[in-house]
Amino acid sequence: MQAQPSMQLATREHAPLTDALICWQSWQDLTDRVEPLLVAPREHPHFTQAIEACARTVLDLCQRDGDVAIAFMVHDTRDKLQRYSVLHAVHTGMLLALIARRRDWSPTLTFSAVQAGLTMNLSITRLQSILTQQSEPPSLLQRADIHAHPQASVQLLRELGVTDEDWLMAVLQHHEQADGKGYPAGATQVSLLADALRTCDVYSAKMAPRVGRSVMQSPQAATQIFRERSANYFGATVTREMGLYPPGTLVRLTSGQEALAVRRGADLGLPVVVILQDAADGRWTPLARAQTNDSDLTITQVHEVDEWAHRLDMRQVLALC
Repeated sequence: MQAQPSMQLATREHAPLTDALICWQSWQDLTDRVEPLLVAPREHPHFTQAIEACARTVLDLCQRDGDVAIAFMVHDTRDKLQRYSVLHAVHTGMLLALIARRRDWSPTLTFSAVQAGLTMNLSITRLQSILTQQSEPPSLLQRADIHAHPQASVQLLRELGVTDEDWLMAVLQHHEQADGKGYPAGATQVSLLADALRTCDVYSAKMAPRVGRSVMQSPQAATQIFRERSANYFGATVTREMGLYPPGTLVRLTSGQEALAVRRGADLGLPVVVILQDAADGRWTPLARAQTNDSDLTITQVHEVDEWAHRLDMRQVLALC
């Protein structure tokens, strides 16, 4: 597929400053703001106000461009493994914001959900980052901290001034399961927000890297969501919201070309993509946008992130969005 003469190509040195590119940078800036709050919450005297401001930013960015929000979660970056805990929290909050909009939740409930997503693992932020880079199984002490973290996180949030019971209950119950096999209490009845939080937590975690494990391809993550009995209710919502090939997913087309999904289509399996062209230095240059509902441009394969992330500059792609 050749680019049309009027199509503006993004260059590595001068990517046009599109709204999509501004949103992408805003997600990166938000992550930088959230990280110190989660790593050392007691060092911030105005913790609750700061988290509220971050949650409002999540909601604003999802409203402004949901596709860029999803791409921020799906696309791999060099620091994704080292910053797992904070990125996982931001990604989960983002998914909750998108689910809330699809299900027409009230602004109050939505705000509580996003704040719960950002703080669900507050007591084990440092431990999470250690575990993602640890090749051996968790130690007995680490397992004990993991099992206790819902209660410990709620206690820490209360000490920091959080009084929103919907927020606190979602954090407390986000590892409970309908069959009673969850933790910490083995409860079989959980709140609406806790159920949604668990589903978004599971999906986001499956899309994140670990030492010795590649990022899971999105269709696989979606399939496993449905295998989680406690996630069935919201699993379908997540899949519909993300699509089978969410923005940020690298695919191969029937034409033999590589492309990056950049916008969700009306059909779950037919995203808008940016065609990629091999460059002389071994990287990819974004060529042009295309619809995958064309018979010559249907998707035949999804690539693992570790096979390609180093070859692509997302700024160039977003310049065409």
